[in-house]
Amino acid sequence: MKRGIRLASFLLVFICLSLALLTAWQIWFSRERAIRELNVANLNLVQALDNYTEGVIRQSELVLNDLSERVQGADFSPQEQERIRRLLQQQTQVLGLANAIVIYDTQGDRLLASSSAPQSGLNAADRAFFIHHRDDPSTDIFIGPTIKSRITGDWVFTVSRRLNDADGGFAGAVAVTLGVEHFLHFYGGLDLGEHGSMSLSSSAGLLLFRQPFREQDVGLDWSDSPVLQILREKHEGTSIQTSRIDGIERLYAFRRNERLPLITVIAVGRAEALAAWRRDAELFAALILLLLLAIGVIGQRLILDIRRRSRMEQQLLSAREELLDANARLEVLASQDALTGLANRRSFDQTLEVEIRRAQRRGSPLSLMLLDIDLFKRYNDRYGHVAGDACLRAVADVLRQCMRRPGDLAARYGGEELAVILPNVDSEGAQTVARTFLQALEQRHLAHQGSPFQRVTVSAGLASLIPSAEDSSAQAVALIRSADQALYRAKSNGRNRLECAEAPRRDASGGDSASHPG
Repeated sequence: MKRGIRLASFLLVFICLSLALLTAWQIWFSRERAIRELNVANLNLVQALDNYTEGVIRQSELVLNDLSERVQGADFSPQEQERIRRLLQQQTQVLGLANAIVIYDTQGDRLLASSSAPQSGLNAADRAFFIHHRDDPSTDIFIGPTIKSRITGDWVFTVSRRLNDADGGFAGAVAVTLGVEHFLHFYGGLDLGEHGSMSLSSSAGLLLFRQPFREQDVGLDWSDSPVLQILREKHEGTSIQTSRIDGIERLYAFRRNERLPLITVIAVGRAEALAAWRRDAELFAALILLLLLAIGVIGQRLILDIRRRSRMEQQLLSAREELLDANARLEVLASQDALTGLANRRSFDQTLEVEIRRAQRRGSPLSLMLLDIDLFKRYNDRYGHVAGDACLRAVADVLRQCMRRPGDLAARYGGEELAVILPNVDSEGAQTVARTFLQALEQRHLAHQGSPFQRVTVSAGLASLIPSAEDSSAQAVALIRSADQALYRAKSNGRNRLECAEAPRRDASGGDSASHPG
């Protein structure tokens, strides 16, 4: 009956847990899929905005190159100035997004402009683009930071080019000011939700403008952002971050233009972007929860009914199992060494007696191997007792792995000494086991700076016998003595070696015969 209750409980828990895990996996998978789809859509959008911005800048570059060729070397007579002014106005209309096109002299004063703003107060010597062209001989275009135009009073950023004289010296600059308002109007036509944003920045991480627009955000330095770290390795990517501007968590997609020092970023509010997924996930989770509750109620009623009819039997079985468990734990504690997990000395003594009697009945050989970790005191003195315990456990683990047969017993004999009982194994077979262990320990290469071998080594003494019909206890003592003498020779002969002794036998007078080296 108890088995039936366990089976019913297991099935109930298994069904409920499976449904819960499948639901969690489905919700998580659908969330990841929604985020992937959002990231793909955002990357496509940011690429389109990047291409649009590049097109505007390239168009401005063509205008600047054309104007530079026309202006350089011009005499700026009144007729020439009027012709160039009309050309500036025409190019401004062609660009569309251009706020103004201005030509500056070497002092930063305005020479000509496409707008009719007053001449006074229009010096650009302090502007970043003018300083750049004055100090840099390159005639490549320069995209300057967002500033407030002194001509129109609007927020603009400049695309400019250096003008050279006939000798290649600095002759001024020509600049196209692109109105931020035009970009904001274009960006504003894209629906990214209530908390969506779009921005254009320099490759150094200085914000040119951001939609929604705030004047205090202009020139914001976000060069320490993880986004810029990603863009140093690849030209586009996505991430989920909390905005330092308004504290809203968003899904970001960003792209670094491969030809211009510009970074385009779009972001959608994470909560807003995942609202549809969250609504579906909550509905799905609610349905699964109702199903789990129904399964739980039915299963619980079934279990209670079974338990009601077998309560007394269950109590008896539980008491019996608790007693058996306690006995099993006591048995393990009584026969196992707590540090190494090997058999303890008590278990070793009992097993040796049993195996000698079994060998007596069968007339089969029995081998005993005693192992001693070399210079273990030095190891403890150098590395500490905690490391010494770990070393002893490691050696015991290697020994355990070398015991291939179920009948073999590896035990902690005492301190750093270990013992192995090998039933039905003669001296030759036991030597094979011992050498296998020594090789495995060498491959483990446990460092021991206090040893001449520079690693942990073990000395081994081996003894074998075919028990006679005499007292098993006396033969066990003699076998241990022989193995111990062989171990002593191994340590005396330089350690890290195996020494063998012949099995002790009783003579006619009942005394032990002498042991001979194997």
